[in-house]
Amino acid sequence: MKSSSIVRAVLALTTLAACVDAGKAQKNDPDSSHARNPFQFPNIFNTESGKHTIRKAHEFEVTHVGFFHKFRPPPWGGGNQFLLALAGELRRRGVTIADNEMNKQTRVYMANAITFKTEPFRDAARKKKMDSRGGSKDAPMLVHRLDGPYYCSRFGKDPRTDAKVDPWRAREDDRVYEINTEFACATIFQSKWSYAMNLMLGYKPKDPVAIINNAVDHNIFHNASRIAWEGAARKERKIRIISTSWSNHARKGFEHFKWLDQNLDFDRYEYTFIGNLPDGYSPETFEHIIVKEPITSEVLAPILREHDIYIAASSLEPCSNALLEALNSGLPTIFLDGSGHNELVKDAGFAYQIPEEIPGLLVELESKYLELQAKIKTMTIMEVADKYLAVYKKCLTSAESA
Repeated sequence: MKSSSIVRAVLALTTLAACVDAGKAQKNDPDSSHARNPFQFPNIFNTESGKHTIRKAHEFEVTHVGFFHKFRPPPWGGGNQFLLALAGELRRRGVTIADNEMNKQTRVYMANAITFKTEPFRDAARKKKMDSRGGSKDAPMLVHRLDGPYYCSRFGKDPRTDAKVDPWRAREDDRVYEINTEFACATIFQSKWSYAMNLMLGYKPKDPVAIINNAVDHNIFHNASRIAWEGAARKERKIRIISTSWSNHARKGFEHFKWLDQNLDFDRYEYTFIGNLPDGYSPETFEHIIVKEPITSEVLAPILREHDIYIAASSLEPCSNALLEALNSGLPTIFLDGSGHNELVKDAGFAYQIPEEIPGLLVELESKYLELQAKIKTMTIMEVADKYLAVYKKCLTSAESA
């Protein structure tokens, strides 16, 4: 199959693998503590599935899950932010989390790409082979969460163009799939775009494959008490634009920010960037854009709610947590076309190809602001936890029937 056909086929997916079907919500659930959606205000935003009743962990028969990840306090990268939110939600469901260790009670573990030590899995597998009483159903199982590929995220290469002329592949990606083949009981990608890029490079993830977007902690990132648009619409104040990035990688769009700094009408707009700058940049690089250092989620969230529009200028982006934080804060978005941004923003903003298109898109967005804001749709961390629990259960069920 040609690479272009692969991309079209993957991006045309409208349903996930069966293993991520969390099932229909239970009706008349007497315990609604997890069913309350903190994203109910005002009623112009939607979750991906509308009203969603959260299923208890015991319904998935998952009581213990291991995380092999070095959790870091924010501000940190998007993957860390998401895993903090997911672990927190699982704990709220009553799931016991094993933190970077194996134990007898925990059968299924989750880890990212190559950012963990594989020795515990290899040692456990070796012990099972030596123990005649053991079997494959007793061995620890890895739910392998992938993104990237590193070919894109670390090296800034695009499989749609670069892979056609250069056979080079990133050693990091080769290592990812060595681990995936040896240990994974299931593979989770964060976006259809990420899945497609991995396939285009010739990699074959372990089945079953699930595609589950990230989500943020809605107790922190929400649209309650956000700034009203009417003041900007009546030109009583400037329109407030914001961009954020923990990473200082060049592909995060800094050249586009620099162009905007030189060309936007700053009598009409205010622009804030919060995050890390790459080498060669400093706050003084920008004449108009206000640059602030990275801050914790709790501090960032109310600042997002004080802004009107988000600009996501990063390229080759699997599933941007920074963008999800902005969307959940009620910000319609202008985003660079051609990556995971498209799947997250959907109809709640406009894509651009070159920064010269942005001023015109801002004018169009302003004219349709409330309409676009009403089209923001994201999954809550509760919904995402349901999907992850379904994958964990799939691994456990498959092992028991082996």
